[in-house]
Amino acid sequence: MAIDLTDVARTKNTSPPRILIHGPEKVGKSTLFAGGMVRTANGMEFDLSSAPNPIFVRTEDGLGGLDVDAFPLAESYQDVLDALAVLSTEEHDYKTVVIDSADWLERIIHEKVCDDDSVKSIELAGGGYGKGYTVATSHWREILQALDYLNKRRGMIVGIICHSNVVTFNDPESEPYDRYEMKLHQPKKGTGAKDMLSEWADIIGFANRKIHVAEKQTTSGQKVARGVAPHGLNKLNLIAAPGYVAGNRFNLPQTIDLSWDALYGEIIKHHGGGK
Repeated sequence: MAIDLTDVARTKNTSPPRILIHGPEKVGKSTLFAGGMVRTANGMEFDLSSAPNPIFVRTEDGLGGLDVDAFPLAESYQDVLDALAVLSTEEHDYKTVVIDSADWLERIIHEKVCDDDSVKSIELAGGGYGKGYTVATSHWREILQALDYLNKRRGMIVGIICHSNVVTFNDPESEPYDRYEMKLHQPKKGTGAKDMLSEWADIIGFANRKIHVAEKQTTSGQKVARGVAPHGLNKLNLIAAPGYVAGNRFNLPQTIDLSWDALYGEIIKHHGGGK
């Protein structure tokens, strides 16, 4: 195909954001999108707004008492595809679709790979040697393509929730250190689900409880460090730091409150929010 300067166009992303939120258990990741009443460690209560008209695609039973629309709990990979297909083809008023959660979806994907190959472990799928994980990435691509259709063709905000765990990161420019990363498969060589989702998302937020370390003196006179939960909401970190993976394409601030109003307010300020 011949190309010349008449083919040059200025690009501008007008689609709503694709948001990946990870963090430890029960910190408020689902509540970020679903909204609802939350109580902090200090007894303060906040009635949080939800994302616009959200619908949850559940791969785990983790919504608790949240009052939000959700598809039946997915028991298979096809259940997840069917839910996304319904949103793609039928008329509805939903403006936000949320996958809750990515790490449980990965389990479902691995189960499909094993079932398709009639093996009991993904390590044995495709003849072994990690080939099962390669097959799994093709299913991840299918999910992301379906989400991109909803994002770009149906104008929906896309949210993906993922749990985190602490791993040792071998930084080539410093000594190894521990940090929070998404609880997804990451091969030593090649691309796994963790890389795919990180590259795909417009915003990667790390949600965590805000803890202050205070020095207190015991009755014996010894000084000890204690974690103290400050007043206010948990925090959402939007720029990478040694302790966690985060980042965004919109020049968002380092840390904000873990609430939809705080997040989307910053998106509107810096990006316009898409449709």
